[in-house]
Amino acid sequence: ASVKILFVLIILMATDRISGDPEALQDFCVADTKSSVFMNGRPCLNPSEVSPKHFMTSDLRKPANISGSPLGASTVAASSLNMPGLNTLGMMMARVDMAVGGIFPPHIHSRASEIVYIVEGTVSFGFVES
Repeated sequence: ASVKILFVLIILMATDRISGDPEALQDFCVADTKSSVFMNGRPCLNPSEVSPKHFMTSDLRKPANISGSPLGASTVAASSLNMPGLNTLGMMMARVDMAVGGIFPPHIHSRASEIVYIVEGTVSFGFVES
């Protein structure tokens, strides 16, 4: 019986090790958007080449074009392509513009979070927790 308990404990400890995300090797890995190397995430810039401009984008200031959207909603996204400081942080930002009566389709964010900030108007918002 003790061998079975030991076996179960070993299995439980092992699954904890393989089911989580690996620890980050560094705090920031600013994306080198000019590199042709493709991997999970983008290669890092040399830290001496990193500047404040890598952590900001003006793309979210521009309203999304909702005139051609059948759902009355459209997005403008900020990711490591236009905001290299987001690389390897497991996040992106988006601006969603909605017409009155617009619908934003249900979606998921595996191992991620979503923050909604309403600038103008009223939005009915829901979520499903598993």
